[in-house]
Amino acid sequence: MFKNSKSATDIFVKLLNPITDHIVDQSNLYATQNNKTLKLSANELMGFIGINFCMGYHKLSSYRHYWSTAKDLHLQVISEVMNRDRFSEILSNIHVNDNTAIPVNNKDKLYKLRPMIDSLNKTFSEAYNGTRELSVDESMIKFKGRSSLKQYNPMKPIKRGYKLWCIADQKGYILNFSIYQGKNEALEREFEDFNLGERIVLKLTKPYWKQSRVIFFDNYFTSIILLERLKTEQKLACGTIRSNRKEMPLNLMKESAIARGDYDYRFSTFGIGVFKWRDNKTVHFASNYHGNEITSVLRTMKDGSKLTIKCPSVVKDYNNFMGGVDLADRYRLLYNVDRKSNKLWLRIFWGLLDITFVNAYVIYCEMFGDTNVLDVRRSIAHGLMASRVVYGANRWRCELCSTRGIESRPKSKCSHC
Repeated sequence: MFKNSKSATDIFVKLLNPITDHIVDQSNLYATQNNKTLKLSANELMGFIGINFCMGYHKLSSYRHYWSTAKDLHLQVISEVMNRDRFSEILSNIHVNDNTAIPVNNKDKLYKLRPMIDSLNKTFSEAYNGTRELSVDESMIKFKGRSSLKQYNPMKPIKRGYKLWCIADQKGYILNFSIYQGKNEALEREFEDFNLGERIVLKLTKPYWKQSRVIFFDNYFTSIILLERLKTEQKLACGTIRSNRKEMPLNLMKESAIARGDYDYRFSTFGIGVFKWRDNKTVHFASNYHGNEITSVLRTMKDGSKLTIKCPSVVKDYNNFMGGVDLADRYRLLYNVDRKSNKLWLRIFWGLLDITFVNAYVIYCEMFGDTNVLDVRRSIAHGLMASRVVYGANRWRCELCSTRGIESRPKSKCSHC
């Protein structure tokens, strides 16, 4: 898919391309329904997104300041792309789905974003295979307003907002995601006998059941029943597990009897291993493929010295491979589009575009080597700005690549190339 891609902008555009024309059509339709004329084009939409990306790393208190005549506020690279009124017009009319086509008994709270969600999930899973080890975890899109979709998660950097269930590889590439709609959301009949955490893991990992992958997840998802089901699907999986889960062994050593670095374990007749290991405190792990092999992990003490502590192999594997979604969140939050809006779904819209950027960044680093996130963000932002983008037979030198000694001549010419 990215064989002929020569820049980060090319990669981002290809990821977003399947839904671009649909967003353009729906935005123009929405304006018409409100007795307005928008005449939005695909190139102008890309420029609009590029401006918002630029505002993510060049922050001012209001988007109107970027067009200010004050020298300490004005940003020429943005004002050259489109004027402020045109930006406001696109911002107020951007749309993804037809409001007049909402079903009478609609139960999908994400109807306004459904085409974009489905398109991105399909593109993400087909565009890049990812690493062998995958992790399932929660992610959050910041939102502090009133919405039935808003969730609270004290364990995340963003504690209030829209919750996403994600499956990602080690490098932070989001292969698939699902936005949580609350406890009353429609359930898939195939997994209706499982609880929420188990159902999320089964749904997100199903496309990889017949592949040579290893799945990791935390104690919100892990259960003995889930690991047994994954094992019947020939899928290796492990994670931390809560001590009060059903079917947990009751004859493990008491916490007071376990010193730091010691552990106890039990195996079920189905081959599911449960491990109780003591570090600073006791942690439980469960796996459907680990044995009782012993390895070690390094811990940094208060004085800066390193301490080697023995542990079961499941502990080391979990620590090494679990952080894919957290890594994607870190990339996304560095320069995300933090735009407030009275339209509640727009927060998710910008969050999905930031996820698309993260995936484009991971692919770009895979193709051309590790690069600073800001450099790639700037490259994509400048490359998308519509009045500067020209697609044709001619090729131009990419400024970002040239600084790294890479011969890159994309067909898209922008102020950064």
